[in-house]
Amino acid sequence: MRFIRRYLFQIVSFLMISIIICLGFYSTSKSTQDNQKKSLEQALYRGIVECYAIEGSYPQSLDYLISEYHIIYNKDDFVIDYEVIASNIMPSVSVIKK
Repeated sequence: MRFIRRYLFQIVSFLMISIIICLGFYSTSKSTQDNQKKSLEQALYRGIVECYAIEGSYPQSLDYLISEYHIIYNKDDFVIDYEVIASNIMPSVSVIKK
């Protein structure tokens, strides 16, 4: 009993500090993923506009946009929904976190 009382404060303090550190890592990770998503959306829109400016039409597929305009992203973290309406209408693009 004496042993528990003696070290109880240290054990509780250690657990609290561990929880605070874990929450900090989680917050940083979430912020980083949000920034990655925003950067990917911007890169996709830049590629779409650049393609239209150079070729006179919007990219007909996501694969073409990614390969020709060198867009790199983590396929394990994000899904891109790319819907083409017509060659003279900007495609609809959505980036979704998995």
